[in-house]
Amino acid sequence: MSPSYFFSHFELRTGERILLRQGEIVHLGPRTFDFLLCLVSNHQRVLSKDEILQTVWPGVVVEENNLTVQTSALRKVLGSQAIATLTGRGYQFSLPVKSTADVQVASQSKHPTIAVMPFKILGEQFDLRFLAEGLLEDVIALLARVPGFLIISQASTQMFQHSEASLGEIAEQLQVQYAVLGSIRPVGNLIRVNVQLANAHTGQVFWSGRFESSPQDGHDLQEDIARGVLSELEPELIKAEIAHIRRQRPHNLDAWAHYQEAMGALGQHGWSETGLRNARHQLENSLEIDRDFGLAQAHFALLTALSRNIGLLPHSDEVQANALNAAQKAIELDSGNSEVMGYAGCALCDLGQTRQGLTTLQAALRLNPSNAQAQVAHGAALAMMNELEKGIAQMRLGMRISPKDRRLGFWLWVLSCFLLRADRPHEALEEAQKAVQHDTRFHLAHVAQAAAFDTLGNAECAQHALTQARTVRPELTIEEIAQSHGKKIAARISALWQAKA
Repeated sequence: MSPSYFFSHFELRTGERILLRQGEIVHLGPRTFDFLLCLVSNHQRVLSKDEILQTVWPGVVVEENNLTVQTSALRKVLGSQAIATLTGRGYQFSLPVKSTADVQVASQSKHPTIAVMPFKILGEQFDLRFLAEGLLEDVIALLARVPGFLIISQASTQMFQHSEASLGEIAEQLQVQYAVLGSIRPVGNLIRVNVQLANAHTGQVFWSGRFESSPQDGHDLQEDIARGVLSELEPELIKAEIAHIRRQRPHNLDAWAHYQEAMGALGQHGWSETGLRNARHQLENSLEIDRDFGLAQAHFALLTALSRNIGLLPHSDEVQANALNAAQKAIELDSGNSEVMGYAGCALCDLGQTRQGLTTLQAALRLNPSNAQAQVAHGAALAMMNELEKGIAQMRLGMRISPKDRRLGFWLWVLSCFLLRADRPHEALEEAQKAVQHDTRFHLAHVAQAAAFDTLGNAECAQHALTQARTVRPELTIEEIAQSHGKKIAARISALWQAKA
């Protein structure tokens, strides 16, 4: 079978000798096609002029300006950056390229992967945003129940909400085979939703559906869409009753706005003291407006517990009680919401309520197996109970589900700590370095890096990493390190600390 190549919005079919742009044929002359095929099939290296001439015009004497003409013609079709001219060396194809061989290798993975992309809003109605977010969450949660598929977390797909990246580029970054794409628009007194299931690499549409409903029937609309998508992926599920999966939204939009501000604080400042403090403050504002907002209660409980455990809040009875009450309140309010249960369960584990925390996290994963945060938290809880190998594997699964997650820096830091405990310092160093790359403002990632370097006997690099941690957080103390990394690591770090002094 002749291979096909995919780049930007194009597909180059070698067997049929055609170039497609978003499914439409682009007419190329025979020599132009051969020149493009020569460049694309060798995209990983620079091709000399002689090599191109021998390949495209075999046995024919031609002038070099033919290359200039063909290059100009292709740039008009593909874009000016598609072909690089390297003076004195030759030409190289510059766009990222995937081949059918790559796609086939990916499709043979144990669990085919699906990304449900944020629904596009084609209109100016503010309340459509809430329907779009609800649809995204519900479709992800329902698809997560399809056996044999791995669903990419909403936290990662939302990274591309306002991105200009092509579907192929998104597929490459998220490592997915399939994509669910959708749009929402008002049509008179109705809401119309269009949904497609596509090959994420080629853009080929396997199924498409249109759904219309009045705004009052939003939940029925969500179920209709879920039924349509699932009917293509798992026909057997149509025979079973599809339960409504609802997400609690606060009735007061100001409460939701404060919740979004909290998420924005973490995005802007990372897992630093400033980021955690500002996020907790916005969640408190949200809860002052609506005490029955379960998601805000759960997130407040988790950030409070985390802040206490890494030394940013005191280990006081008041802090413990505030976090515990918020976690219990969240479960009481919204035990059918995987996100709420994931945050609350993690908070309970961090507060020492391990048995209830594990039960809550397991409930979160039953509701949505693709809840990356719950997967990571459940793995961390297992590791804390000395099931290190099982816990580490589950944490890595959670990160695989959500490879673009804003929480990844924090998760990688936790993973590096457990790898140190498992006496795997090289892996611990690798994960700590990734944590630093994801969030340079998170001081504990630098501390984990210092601990890993020290374990490996590299005192100079350990000292440098510790200096970076103290630069990021000048108030850092050995006591904080003991709380976050344990007394043994704190004792070793203390020696580096005193040596620096």
